[in-house]
Amino acid sequence: MLAARGPRHPWILAEDADGAVRAGAASTPSNARDAYRVRRRLSGLRGARARGQGVGRAMLERLIELGREHGYHKLVLSAFPTNAAGMALYERLGFRTVGVYEEQGQLDGRWVDTIAMEKLLDR
Repeated sequence: MLAARGPRHPWILAEDADGAVRAGAASTPSNARDAYRVRRRLSGLRGARARGQGVGRAMLERLIELGREHGYHKLVLSAFPTNAAGMALYERLGFRTVGVYEEQGQLDGRWVDTIAMEKLLDR
């Protein structure tokens, strides 16, 4: 799966010294239409072993660098508003809230909202 992604769709992993994956993050197309080719959606997977150690920040900073290197105009993401640490990190890295998706998904059997955020890369 990862080998088929290509350089314009980076997927990065953080590993322990023993090679165990601690966390991962990706930049994926946000829409298949050509008009959106310079916009990428960020998604992440972070394990308990990586919490509070700066791994997420390092990966997001690298994805921002890669976005600029590839000439992307914007990065977008969705976050749970209850994830205070994540929201604070996104804001520190220059993401801004652009909206709320009400009842966007289910978590533990309850409907949850998500916050839509963006970062313009050429500013």
